[in-house]
Amino acid sequence: MTSMLRLAWRNVFRNPRRTGIVITAVAVGIGGTLFSVAIFSGMMQQMVENAIQTDLGHLQIHARGYDADPEIGLLLEEGGRAEIDALAGDPAVRAFAPRIRGEGLVTSPSASVGVRVLGVDPPRERMLSLVAGSLVEGSYLDAPRRALLGEGLARRLAVEIGDKIVISAQDLSGDMTGEAVRVGGIFRTPLAALDRGTLFLSLEEAGSLFGLGSAISEVVVLGGARDEIPALQARVLAALPEREVRRWDELQPLLRYMLDTMDQMAWGLYLTIFIAMSFGIANVLLMAIFERIREIGILLALGLSRSRLVFMVVCESIFVTLVGLGIGFGLAGLCLVLLSDGIDLSAFSEGLGAFGMGTRIVPALGVQDLTIPTVVALITALLASAWPALRAVRLRPAEAVRHD
Repeated sequence: MTSMLRLAWRNVFRNPRRTGIVITAVAVGIGGTLFSVAIFSGMMQQMVENAIQTDLGHLQIHARGYDADPEIGLLLEEGGRAEIDALAGDPAVRAFAPRIRGEGLVTSPSASVGVRVLGVDPPRERMLSLVAGSLVEGSYLDAPRRALLGEGLARRLAVEIGDKIVISAQDLSGDMTGEAVRVGGIFRTPLAALDRGTLFLSLEEAGSLFGLGSAISEVVVLGGARDEIPALQARVLAALPEREVRRWDELQPLLRYMLDTMDQMAWGLYLTIFIAMSFGIANVLLMAIFERIREIGILLALGLSRSRLVFMVVCESIFVTLVGLGIGFGLAGLCLVLLSDGIDLSAFSEGLGAFGMGTRIVPALGVQDLTIPTVVALITALLASAWPALRAVRLRPAEAVRHD
């Protein structure tokens, strides 16, 4: 077996130019594919993480029926005490925060804008959301009767820090209410929709505005790794059977669809590259066999079994593939190292913000992005070697030995 592997390795490089061309094609193809996948993966992961860390969280707990009709009357009583107690002892929960979610109209001396009003507990929300760390002016709800606005909303209202605005809303009993507050802080996040249409108040002031008393709309939960969230959801549902517990991908199915589309696109790229690669490998092996017909005939005449001959041809195909694959991985890894600080796309900030992405994209590859092409490449190598191996085993030793 060792001698056959050694012979196969030597055969691969008998014609260095031809083999080098195929290896280069494989390396450039797989390196370019991995780099493209890394960029798109970085964009998708950033979009999902931005959504989770600004509005969605990993889980949201609501009263039953809220998902079908998220109206202000479906509430969690006593500030979500039962829900918070169920979360407090779970080691997978990194942070959680109660919220009040409603709709209102904000009026400034210059304009009136319909907004989504979020009432938050500032200390807890700071641990859950990146909004607190995204302030460009002012401070984060550190004084009474202060509102936090997105930069886009502040521009629409033509207001600055300290300006007075009036928030009008319909309370729990159906009456119109209003609160006058001042702009306490302005934030800028990667989510353009959040910046243009969301206003943050303290939990107490939002409860007063909507007439909710101590009740809240939801509890938002931030967990650990995303693959651990389904198990966390199951535990929370078991502890709170009368509540709705929704994951981030159930709340925003478009995000899950985009991630799945990304996976399908990666598979399409891999298959395209490896189909093209298979023809190159098959051509190299066929040419190598035609050049070595007399040699193969002598080996068969000396007693080399046809199964070992097939094994040698398959090994040659695998060696070419693995060398190209290794160089391709190295090229992709070098690109990732050179771009470890991210790719500056600030020129496209408006378009990226519409999809919830930042202006600096950091390419990223997961373990599956390396294992999948490796497995597919090895399968491709086996298939590509089938035709040359078949031609080799059909040779008749007596005729092959006399071949010029």
